[in-house]
Amino acid sequence: MRSFASSAFKKILFSLALVTAVAASQAGTLIVQSPADGDFVGSNTVITFRITGGINQVTVRAVITADEGGANTTLETQVNPDENGNASGTINWNPSESFPEGGYTIVVTATEQGNKYNTVTIHVTLDRFAPRLFEYSPLNNSFINGKILITARIDEPAENIEQWRVTVNDADLPNNTGSTPEVSVLWDPANIELDGEQTVKIIVRDRADNESTQTITVTLDRAAPVINVVYPRVNQAIRPGSIVTVLILVQDISSTSVDPVAVVVEIRDLDDNVLRRVARLRYDEVNETTARWVGRWRASLPPGITEFKLTVRCVDKAGNSAAPQEVPLHFGF
Repeated sequence: MRSFASSAFKKILFSLALVTAVAASQAGTLIVQSPADGDFVGSNTVITFRITGGINQVTVRAVITADEGGANTTLETQVNPDENGNASGTINWNPSESFPEGGYTIVVTATEQGNKYNTVTIHVTLDRFAPRLFEYSPLNNSFINGKILITARIDEPAENIEQWRVTVNDADLPNNTGSTPEVSVLWDPANIELDGEQTVKIIVRDRADNESTQTITVTLDRAAPVINVVYPRVNQAIRPGSIVTVLILVQDISSTSVDPVAVVVEIRDLDDNVLRRVARLRYDEVNETTARWVGRWRASLPPGITEFKLTVRCVDKAGNSAAPQEVPLHFGF
């Protein structure tokens, strides 16, 4: 009887030892899914991980240290494995300005009572700021009348740029992407039926997923302005020495699409030689598409000239030239 009891007791001890040995040898696995080693990370970095072979609640900790300067932080979270021993989770790192841009080492560990896990070490580059676009063309609120080159420079190290993209009215253009520090894309608006405002966007994203957009509004204007000389009238007699008012209406795609200095009003002889320039007094809006040019000149010309003409020329901001206008005049009373 004693022999039987002793044998049974030995079997129980053997079984307990076996269970203890199995438990002692069990090891879970920690897998960091992102970021990957060598990645660029930004101001909102999410460390994603997966656990296999877990039993109880697992504490996952990330120790983040700058390669230079000593900036560091420790972040952690807890996950509970399912019945298969699997769990997943995230750790959010939102570095403040006290964390300089540059290289960082992230050491991720998992801790669970009665279980062991591997350690994962990854090296990343912190880039907290979005790329900056400057020296871009065309300028905002400018006017165009045909093909133009959309250009910009990117204030970001070349190796940090993931991609830039240029769109017009949110539609892609041919050959509109790249990853160089300089943007250059040809835009041909020939397929745009109606003149008017167009929206150009230059979008740049760096390898840390920081993104910035430069929005440029331009006006497509392919029609020439129209000049209407209201006063003086054709063949009007001008009193010598008098002050003559000149009134001109300029019609274009908008009342601001012709710069007043681009309206040139002159007195010329019949051989088209310039005798004098008519001074501008004011330039104002009549309606959305029309501007009023008002000037004056003293009717004094070189001796012997009794017949002459008022000439008007203008070019709008898109480069379209109006048909020149001429008003024949003569001295008289």
